[in-house]
Amino acid sequence: MTGDGLMWRMMVLIGLALLILAGCGGQPLVPQEVAVMDLQRVAGQRIFFGHQSVGWNIITGVEAILQQHPDVTMAITTPTERTDDQAAAFVHTEVGQNYDPLAKLTDFDRLIREGLGDQVEIAFFKFCYVDFDQQTDVEQLFKTYQATMDALQRDYPDTTFVYVTTPLMAPDQGAKGFLKGMLGRNQEVNANTKRHQFNELLRASYAESGALFDLAAVEATAADGTTCTMKVSGETVPCLVRAYTDDGGHLNDVGQRVVAGKLIAFLATLN
Repeated sequence: MTGDGLMWRMMVLIGLALLILAGCGGQPLVPQEVAVMDLQRVAGQRIFFGHQSVGWNIITGVEAILQQHPDVTMAITTPTERTDDQAAAFVHTEVGQNYDPLAKLTDFDRLIREGLGDQVEIAFFKFCYVDFDQQTDVEQLFKTYQATMDALQRDYPDTTFVYVTTPLMAPDQGAKGFLKGMLGRNQEVNANTKRHQFNELLRASYAESGALFDLAAVEATAADGTTCTMKVSGETVPCLVRAYTDDGGHLNDVGQRVVAGKLIAFLATLN
């Protein structure tokens, strides 16, 4: 290829990059003021949340919201720190390990059955974006997830189990990121296809229950209501709004507040 031909091809690719990434260029969802009644309701509940790093981001967001409402007292603690006289508490801890979704599911099941299931009113855990790659067998993972969660709900009927969609990643920015994708070097981001497939199974099975917290939808929604999307092998899938993250996966200050606010509003709706 001649030098002029190569230059023309690069210009075309850069132009395509700008068009594709425009789908994620909306303004971030502005952190809404959390209703005091919602915050008070959640503060009065016994909740357990199992997570890893993005979960820590969410906890940080909850703490930031509480700092703006010093009149609301919410005990945020861990299973080992929780005391028997704490009638209400937001209990959380890490479960399993990253890159191993079955380990997280197994650990959550263990913690519930070893005592937390008899102590809390609401329980949930979340997978992380790193738990999915392009080799993930989504249908098998969901089958195991559904069997485990349905068994927990059957064995602990007084506990509301919440189902949480898997968080997403933001596409690499600019022409460099687009070219990286063209060369097949952003497989971690492209695994949004697998994350989306799993999330669609969750929505189909649990959305009508009222117990589905659609974390992925929150992450992908900009302030103007548009959805961040990306193309992977011709398929359009949602992605994390870039303004919510500094590293492409974890939530920054804005993302933390947005997700935590939506989670509090959601938890307040549960009986």
